[in-house]
Formats: sequence, structure tokens, C-alpha cells
Amino acid sequence: MTLSLKKLVLMLPVLAVASGCNLFDTADTEGTRGRGARAFDPYDSSASGAISLSLLWFKGCAILPTGEPVTKGDLNLPAYGDTCYNMNDGYPRPDAPFEPSEPHARMVVSAGELYFLREFSAMDVELARFPEYNDKRTPAAWMRLESYFKDLDWSGLSSGRDGWKRLQPQTFLRETFYENAAWMLATDDTFLLEVLDADGNVRVSQTYLRSDFLAESPVTGRTRASFTVTGLQRPLFPGDPTPHRAANYDALEFATAVKVSFANSTNPFKSFTMPDLRGEGVIRFTWSQLPQKPFLFPVTFQDAKERPPTCYELGPDGLATDVPTPCGFGLKQKVQVSRPPNGNFFNAGETVDFVVSLQDGDGHGLHPRGSMPSFMTYMEEGSNGLAYFNEFMLLTWRDSSASESGFKVVGPLQDLKVVNGGFVPTDYFSYPASSEPQFYVPPDIMAVAGGPWVQPTTRYTVTLPPDAKPGTYAILLKGHRNFEGERLNRLDPFFFQVGQAEPTTYPGRIGNCQVCHNGVSSLSNVHHGVSVDHVETCKVCHHDDVVGHVSDFVHRLHINSPKYVQNKGDCTLCHLTRESTLRPSMIACAGCHPGTHGTEYFDLPFQEINSPPNAFGNCANACHVTTAPAEHVLPVR
Repeated sequence: MTLSLKKLVLMLPVLAVASGCNLFDTADTEGTRGRGARAFDPYDSSASGAISLSLLWFKGCAILPTGEPVTKGDLNLPAYGDTCYNMNDGYPRPDAPFEPSEPHARMVVSAGELYFLREFSAMDVELARFPEYNDKRTPAAWMRLESYFKDLDWSGLSSGRDGWKRLQPQTFLRETFYENAAWMLATDDTFLLEVLDADGNVRVSQTYLRSDFLAESPVTGRTRASFTVTGLQRPLFPGDPTPHRAANYDALEFATAVKVSFANSTNPFKSFTMPDLRGEGVIRFTWSQLPQKPFLFPVTFQDAKERPPTCYELGPDGLATDVPTPCGFGLKQKVQVSRPPNGNFFNAGETVDFVVSLQDGDGHGLHPRGSMPSFMTYMEEGSNGLAYFNEFMLLTWRDSSASESGFKVVGPLQDLKVVNGGFVPTDYFSYPASSEPQFYVPPDIMAVAGGPWVQPTTRYTVTLPPDAKPGTYAILLKGHRNFEGERLNRLDPFFFQVGQAEPTTYPGRIGNCQVCHNGVSSLSNVHHGVSVDHVETCKVCHHDDVVGHVSDFVHRLHINSPKYVQNKGDCTLCHLTRESTLRPSMIACAGCHPGTHGTEYFDLPFQEINSPPNAFGNCANACHVTTAPAEHVLPVR
């Protein structure tokens, strides 16, 4: 179904980290413990002690966060090869096979700067090679006998759950997970990071532990071994052996993948100084479970003083001027909202006009005042690190954390609640109403006049509904930046008043995340990078099964994590009100109790979410009434 970016262009002229966290101390105010550069803030880069480094590897070659493979340049690296697979070539078809080509991208690092390893992710995948819908043995055999990871200890491997993910109405992806291999369950791995010069001499090294990372097991979904079929209609009955192709897919897409990912450092002070070199070199990463097969990352060393002045000085109004300056690390997001007509607050039906300003950690503009870099500029590493939606990083690399730059406007805060069924929230205002944000660069950029060369605006207008409720509203900015080895994701709220000057706040139905998520384990260091103070904004996007329902993945991650040592049936730590626990549904309960009813309610997960009964339906009204299961401990109020 999808086409290569290059071909399309040619057609156009979470987890709690330490078992020692005090799970019963809920006295702290959210966000007060361990925040800021004095402890660790991933967006302050060197001010946090060091700059975060992400190492990404795909089918034999290093890649940039754009998905583009990195050239080895003039380095003598026989194990690296002269050609690489480019995931931006998309899924193969008979007329467009998935073949390697000569890479041209460069991975630049800053010489003499202090770095720490924040992420290592590596993936091997076969696209369209195993097109038998019912054959789960052959993909597993490829993983164990042919993949780059064949030398891992695969003993104990078993076929796990089938996950069905809705992509569009009547269109699904089915992913069969393979679990329990010895290498997945290990906890004492080590990782040796070495920086070599062009002659192969080791200039600096640092050893990391598996426990140095928040996401270090398949529980988080980053590490995965799976067989995926995309473009399906729902099965007709339990165990239906016939794949039913969705009408909007020309053919089913098959992918067999092994991905290992260790991400979000819990020890940013285990750092190393990037050698003060110029020209080419290589970062060699050796995993103790694959001692004979190190991962190679060709790099180009650059002196910070030699960075070209591609960023912009800011003016007195906080927006970019036309004065060029070199970029720094980090990411800051700012919003300037127009003055309300009455000077104090906006009223229902009025238009909110605002300007987005994205900056580095030093306060330099990453884009001109009125526009952002084009999608093509981003793909060519000319966007000062700003990253946009990239469907191939989402679908092939299976990474949503760096592919959704944009915004959402929601409010009032006191009415934000979990949406259970329906494509849009009805109890509060949301723009866009869909679960996904308003992307700076839309997924269908190729269909837009000018296509990938269009420069997105920085000014946006959102009209409030005529019945907008009074209170505090939020502009949620979701940003991503990749700069000289540093890969950051963050989400920031900016507030304005509607209908009244008095501020309002979140409902306060869930919280206490800071009990474990503080300091280096703060939520700012996890996935989208939202602070614990604003964790209740998660629900405004995660309200359907397209992006994942918040009640599903939050339960599933924590209940299955060996790091979360709290009594799994005690709901009182995270749920602050009894009301928030009294709406059981298949989507909410399956995170902890998969398969409880067997196939009795087989149809519900495949029903459209705006057409009850479905997986979001309130089981309490039907069978469970309002009496909680005896093994659950609920808040008293």
C-alpha cells in the first residue's frame, strides 16, 4: 500500500525504575522531587551533566532518527558494508523490491563534549518474506537461525499473545509476539561503548549495565520479536484461519522482526567525553550477549566552534529574528497566544490565535519566525534537528515517540476525562477531535500542493465552540529533536482562559506518579516526555485503539513490570478517587487480566468504537454492577 518516500518524491515535480522506590509514600507533590538540571532534566543536555546519545541500527547499518542509513565514508569497515537498507523505501512489492543501496547520511557528534548513552536500539526485519498468515513457526525459525540476532540464547521461546490494532475503521494490524526467550529475561547484561578514531584506535570507553535503562525488557514494547500482518479486516470467528484483506489495501503486508531496545538512561552521570577529533571515526557498541558481533556507528566529529550558523537569535518578543547563530543542544517549546478581545479571557465562539516557537536549550530559534523547515529539509538533516511525522519510522521501525510533532488544544482542564468509546471526546473541547494531534507536517504531505517542500507555518488559529465551557484550556505542544547524536521527545502544556479569569485545574482522579517517577526516572525521561504534573493530559490523545487507550497500556506496562513491586491489586496508589476505578471494561481490564472471558466476548474488540457494544463498554452495568472484585483495593472516596 505504501510507497517509498523517494518514489513518491519522484512522482511529484514507563516504568518505575528502581525496586527501591518508596511505593507507599504518597505525600510528595507531583513534580517536586528530583526535577530540574540539579538532578536530571533530559532537555537541558550538558546542563544535566552530559548530552544524551541515541544509537539506532537497522539491518546492518547505523541509521539516523529520520530512518536514513549512515555511510561509512572512507573508513575501513569490512563488517559494515558499502550498501544499507533504507526503511524509507517502504514495504516491498514485485515492482519495488526491498533492496540495499549506497547510503549518504552522516552521523555528526560534537567533539570534546560530555555524552551519556540514553538509547541503543537495533532491528533486523524481513518484509514480505513470510506471507503465510497461519504459519508462526517459520518466522520464529528465521529469528533463531538466520536473523542478525541468531546467536542470542533463544531457549524457552514461546508464541505469545496476538495483538490486534485498529489502523482505520474496518482496518487492522495483527501482531503475534514471541516471548520468554532467555535473552529477553536476562538482567545482568553489559554494554561496552567505545569511540574509535579513523585508524581504529580506542580513544574512550564506557560500560553500561542493563539496569542503567528504564526500558530494558519486552514489557515496554520497545524490545520485541514478532510476526505482523497489516491490512486486515476483523476475523469472523475465534481462530478464523482465513485472512480477510481490508478494502483500502491492495495486498496484505507481512513483516517478521526482532528489535532490541534499551532506552531512557537511569544513570546520566555515567558519561564519557567524545574525543577531541576531526573527520571520521566510529562508535563500537558490544553487547555481552553478542560478544562477537559488535554494532558499528560511523560518526563525523565536529568542533562546536565550527557549527554553521543555521539557528536564529531571538528578538525581544521571544520569536526568531533573521540574525543567524550556531545551534546548541536541547529542546524548548514556546507559545505566544494573542490577546483576548476583552483583554482578560477568551469567550465561547471566539478564535484563539497563537504562534509556536521551537528553540534549542540555549534559547536559539530552530526555525525562522514565520515558518518551519520543510519535510524534505528534515529528511536531509537540514532542519536543525526538528523532527516530523514519518510513517516508515512508525510502521517499519515501530517507533511512535519521534514521529508525531504537532499540537492539540483542549479544555477546560477540570472536564478532561477518559473517553470510553466514540471517535471523539464529548465532555470537553478538543482540537483536533481525533486522537492524533494536529501535525506540523501532515501524514498526507505528498498530496498537499508543494508536497515535501512546503514549509509549515508557525501561526495557527483555533475557533472555540459556541458552547465552550469556562475554565483553563491548554495548548499541548508535542516536539521532537535530533541533533548531533541527541534524540529528545517532549510534551509541554501552555494555558489560556476561556469564559472566566479564574484558573481551573485537572480533575485529580489519578496521580502519585512522582512516587517512583522522579529524578532520572521522571516521566519527562519516558516516551513522549510529559511531566508528572501534567500526566492527566495523556487521556486527550490516548482515548481509542488507534493510538492505544490509556487504561489499557498503563495497566499492562505496570502490572507486567518486575520493577513495579506494589501489590498488583491495590488501585489506591495511582487512582485517587473511587469513581475512577468503577468503570470496568474489556479494554481497561485486559491489561491485567488478558483472556479472562476466553472467546465469550470475541466480537467486542473488533466493533467500531462509536458503535456499542464494544470493548470500551461498561461491564459494571451488565454483570459486575458496582461491586469491585474482592482482590482489588479501591480508594475509600
